[in-house]
Amino acid sequence: MGDTENVDDDAYTAPRAVAYTTLRFETVQGVARLTLDRPPANVLSIDSMREINAALESLEYQREVKLVVFSAAGKYFSPGFELGDHLGDRAYIMLEEFHKIFENLAKTDKPTLAVVAGPALGAGSLLAAACDIVYAAASAKFGHPEVKGGVFNPVAAALLPRLVGRKKAFEMLLGAQSMTAADAERYGLITRAIPDDRLEAEVAALVQRFQDGSAVVLQSARRAMSGGLDLPFAEAVRHAEDIYLNQLMASEDAEEGLKAVMAKRKPVWKDR
Repeated sequence: MGDTENVDDDAYTAPRAVAYTTLRFETVQGVARLTLDRPPANVLSIDSMREINAALESLEYQREVKLVVFSAAGKYFSPGFELGDHLGDRAYIMLEEFHKIFENLAKTDKPTLAVVAGPALGAGSLLAAACDIVYAAASAKFGHPEVKGGVFNPVAAALLPRLVGRKKAFEMLLGAQSMTAADAERYGLITRAIPDDRLEAEVAALVQRFQDGSAVVLQSARRAMSGGLDLPFAEAVRHAEDIYLNQLMASEDAEEGLKAVMAKRKPVWKDR
């Protein structure tokens, strides 16, 4: 697809309606919430991953979205894949749908937050860790027990060394080593481990900070950071400067924000 900056939004076809059965999905006041809801433990089936991908893809042209929040209903965030999906031809489809989630998370310009209030294991741990920010209850745990069942997660093999370092990644993946939320914070798997009784309030405060911001500024900054993660430093700086000069500074909100600071007043964002 070519440049979309000057194309009217009406030219796009709205994403097809999806009947969500394992996911609660809504966007309110600039916050898109994806809540895993597949009792009893939010196991990630092929169908549930398709719903996650449909929700993420539907956000592409929703320019007012300032934050995407992943959470889960029930006691578990997710213990990982549906066991039956590992077998036969379903294994390929399972991995394709899971891989697509990471592709969608990588290409989105919306900041993402995972809220983990219970165990996040295997693919569930990776789903949370792939988000930009991860807040977890102190009682939550993370881990990769897959080798005990005769398999491993290919995304974990690629992603864990990048997040927690080679030595810890080998221990987690090959040794089926789980970790507490405090250790997950210490090794960089999550952002913050928070006392259970404070998690909801801390998440609400963070969400409010995003709601108080400009969608176009947040999205520009997110593109600048995510697009430069795997680039050499000089190229990453050029990438960020290009977004700053040619996208952000062409927005109304950049001008409004600077004027508001100079006038010592609160900015009035237009999210464009």
